[in-house]
Amino acid sequence: METKKGDFEVGKRIGGGRFSDVYLCRARGDMKFSSPEYALKITEPEDELPPHNVKNELKLLRKLAGAQDKEDKENGTNLGRNVVRLIAFYQSPIEIGLLFPFYKSDLNGVIANNTNLRSVFNLQDGTITKNRINNFGTSQIIQIFKGLLRGLAFIHSQGVIHRDINPNNIMFESPHELEPVIIDFGISYMEPDNNGLEKPDSKITDIATGYYKAPELLLSVKDYTNKVDIWSVGVILMLISSKDFTTPYSKDSAHSDLALLASIFNTFGTPPDDWQEVKSSRSYSAMNTAFFRKTRRSSEDLLFKLKDLPQCVQIFNDMMVYESSCRLSASEALKRIESDRLQNQ
Repeated sequence: METKKGDFEVGKRIGGGRFSDVYLCRARGDMKFSSPEYALKITEPEDELPPHNVKNELKLLRKLAGAQDKEDKENGTNLGRNVVRLIAFYQSPIEIGLLFPFYKSDLNGVIANNTNLRSVFNLQDGTITKNRINNFGTSQIIQIFKGLLRGLAFIHSQGVIHRDINPNNIMFESPHELEPVIIDFGISYMEPDNNGLEKPDSKITDIATGYYKAPELLLSVKDYTNKVDIWSVGVILMLISSKDFTTPYSKDSAHSDLALLASIFNTFGTPPDDWQEVKSSRSYSAMNTAFFRKTRRSSEDLLFKLKDLPQCVQIFNDMMVYESSCRLSASEALKRIESDRLQNQ
């Protein structure tokens, strides 16, 4: 629904990024909404740099909202419940505002709410350190994992690549709830050519955040697919399945693509010689692959909390393969989880 800024009482800033600000807001006057509080994302298009494009984001969100409305009417699979829904928007000569439901926590908040701290005394120097302990049960991890796959299956079914799946973009009703909602489509891609902004074989590779980048992006593969989102969800699964809510990657990997690539090789082993999609990459062909000759780490290392669920471990393994065309799709992974007994664990 198109509206105007004056229909909202804009409150405190609760988030945002380089090109946008998110405010807590309330509906004003005759606006008839079901909740007292909303999140209003405000962006000035003139300030943006690619791949950020709020006009494209608006087109994409309206398409998703239409598909979500259709799902509601048909009472179908309801995959769209794990994707944020655009409620209303306004456009002015200088800014665009997008109105969404207000979620009280992101994945980082849920993790903090499920973390125990254990004090360890060091006999040698008398210092005390506090170690983080993952307090999630397997059923909780599976619930989050299934919700993310459900959301991605919906997004991908609409021809959209999210391109920035990370803990900041996974929201929950509260830190105590475990049903995830995928948000922030500011750098997303709509097939076939992102509304004329990017050709299918010349997509922008400077996408995704830190640890959550797929390896093909680090090697400048420009004709990537929605499987970059699958890789990101796999890294999320490693995070929430670990002993202490960490990934096996080095700290430098969050800021250096070269360090991240090395960490990926250290974690998932040396890429196969027949990795087709990077065979023409100068970056990859210039590497001394013998230097990166590594063995894939065990599932106990990568999915500590799920190591006794072989079905889930195999789904993860089939998602985290180098050749992206061979990765499981979100719908395939979801189908396999729901066909197994994982939901009853």
